[in-house]
Amino acid sequence: MILSTKILPDGYRQTSEINLAKNKGLAILLSVVGVILLVFSLILLGLFLRWARPELTTGAFTFTLDLLKITGLFAAVILIMGLHEFIHGFFFWMFTRSKPVFALRPLYAYAAAPEWFIPASRYWIIGLAPLVLISLVGLLFTSAAPAGWIPLSVFLTALNIAGSVGDMFIVARLLRLLPGSLVKDAGDTVSFFEPTKSA
Repeated sequence: MILSTKILPDGYRQTSEINLAKNKGLAILLSVVGVILLVFSLILLGLFLRWARPELTTGAFTFTLDLLKITGLFAAVILIMGLHEFIHGFFFWMFTRSKPVFALRPLYAYAAAPEWFIPASRYWIIGLAPLVLISLVGLLFTSAAPAGWIPLSVFLTALNIAGSVGDMFIVARLLRLLPGSLVKDAGDTVSFFEPTKSA
């Protein structure tokens, strides 16, 4: 099995790419799908909450916002976005032992390893790690946290799921690659390299 490398091995060719910098339509579409996924995730998490914490879902539920809560919510959103990209970055580092690149764009943020060709089998982990890890922590926290923290926990968990829409799109693209394929993630552009003969 090929490990992460800075030099494209012989017998590989680029077969496709996802370029959000050039394809603004795709970036906007993913953002729209993310909003839909946010609503869907909130519904599913509400059902989970009804199952895990039935005592919190009986009767009327009220939640008020003041300036302090709005400020805290904004800070929590920034924190969850940063944590999401940090997890990507950690796994980029784990598979390359090289410092990842981080950036923020108008419609998305990213962590990347622009100089590296990474096996698709490892890129699955890089791509899905924030979705899986943050969702698991969010569900566990929602199951045990004091009632006052539940709305924030549910919202941030749903927001992370929605924010993973680009990752899920890229990982879905991996399903179409030949075994032994490589991925080069430059942030705005993710390129796919397949062996000229099936591995």
